[in-house]
Amino acid sequence: MWKLVLAVIALGFTIALTSAQSQIDKVDPIAFQKTKTAALNELSGEYLECSAYFTVAAYCIAGYPSPNLPKIVRDYQHFAKTALSLAISTGRIVGLTSASVEARSKPVAASQMQSIDGNCLNIRDLSERYDAFCTRLMQVPDNRFEELLAGRICTGLFKCTPSKPRGE
Repeated sequence: MWKLVLAVIALGFTIALTSAQSQIDKVDPIAFQKTKTAALNELSGEYLECSAYFTVAAYCIAGYPSPNLPKIVRDYQHFAKTALSLAISTGRIVGLTSASVEARSKPVAASQMQSIDGNCLNIRDLSERYDAFCTRLMQVPDNRFEELLAGRICTGLFKCTPSKPRGE
């Protein structure tokens, strides 16, 4: 009799686990799609931040007299255009229009200029926050996308907030 009771309990437990797994299998693709969409949206925004950073840096660097700087300025301008293009193409995947992505870029650049008090002498503050991250993002974007899929946003080289507030 006990064997029968245990067999029925085991069978019920197995059916419950199978049913739960079936529900998980149905939810996971939806949850993964939402995670993927959120990661791509974040990636598009990060490309925008990098585009703005390269634009501001090129603008600031252009003001310094040095024979090597024209090439650096051209490189940064190229990186800015490339990052903007990537922000647009990544944004399109999640349903954003080119116009909406481009419209978001102006306030981002303005915010970055404001973070250095509009003074190019403070470009180092912006460079400390963005240069390594943006360079890496442009070189190996897949690594960043994998971090975002894993839910790691403000980790590694990406700093969600400046390390020290201006004016302190």
